[in-house]
Amino acid sequence: MNDVKNKNRILSAATPLQPIIRTTISNLPDENLRELREIRLRIGLPVTLNIGGVHKFIAKNGCVTDSYTMQNMLVCNEQMMNDAFKNICGFSVYAHLSEITSGYITMPFGHRAGICGTAVLSEGKIINIRDISSISIRISRQVKDVSRDMSSRFAKSMGGLLICGAPASGKTTFLRDMARILSTEYSFTTSVVDTRNELSGSYRGKPQNDLGFSDVLVSYPRIKGIEHALRSLSPQVIICDEIGDKDDADAILCAANSGVRFIASIHASTPQELKERRFAKEIIDTNAFSAVAFLSSPLTPGKITRIISAGDVFRD
Repeated sequence: MNDVKNKNRILSAATPLQPIIRTTISNLPDENLRELREIRLRIGLPVTLNIGGVHKFIAKNGCVTDSYTMQNMLVCNEQMMNDAFKNICGFSVYAHLSEITSGYITMPFGHRAGICGTAVLSEGKIINIRDISSISIRISRQVKDVSRDMSSRFAKSMGGLLICGAPASGKTTFLRDMARILSTEYSFTTSVVDTRNELSGSYRGKPQNDLGFSDVLVSYPRIKGIEHALRSLSPQVIICDEIGDKDDADAILCAANSGVRFIASIHASTPQELKERRFAKEIIDTNAFSAVAFLSSPLTPGKITRIISAGDVFRD
């Protein structure tokens, strides 16, 4: 891997984990490290690495293998899990409680640790998660220029853009890059409503990903973030991730009526799948989006395969 900075960024995801895991990951060949997507711990099961979409396992001797027998594998136990959880929290679980109750913890460089365990409820709301049973560290990457052609097209058009794709197809990566390019190279006043802190990966108030000169509203409920941006930030463009309910449609309609252009994403890998999504019609009917772009599979994240007019989505 030629870019030492990017290599160190990927390796930082393993910093809170046991030395054998850190050493194993640091010893991966560059081509494997470049494709490392996820590190997963599950109590009672082997430590798993997702490399290029393939699950691989860490053996007790630190080697990486495609297949396993339990007696030879590095199996996550309760102590390993508890140590990893405390390290990820920086030994201050309370400081991360709002994130934990949402199911994740943001780490340095924008990596994200998904948390699984037993929910502690109060009046129907999750107030904590105890007995952590699984941690999935998702590797954050800044892939620049993946949206360059689409950003140029957007800058020359008049409408908004809806990005569609399957999970792990690069929707967040694509939006992140558009925010960077539009706010710097095209001087659009851009607000990013980062409800789940996936676009910016902010850590201690500082975005870990390059969003250019965008104003970033982190962890705002989407409708409140859009309202705040409209009221206080005078955006020309608002970017948000993973829309898909009635409140989103209402907030987008309000912003569209204010003359703001929207870029957003939604889970749908094909036009038919988009049509089947609940509230998709309400979102399209806001007229906030003039074009819908579909991304390729997770094997080629961020690659546009098809662009259609938003008006054609529900046209039989």
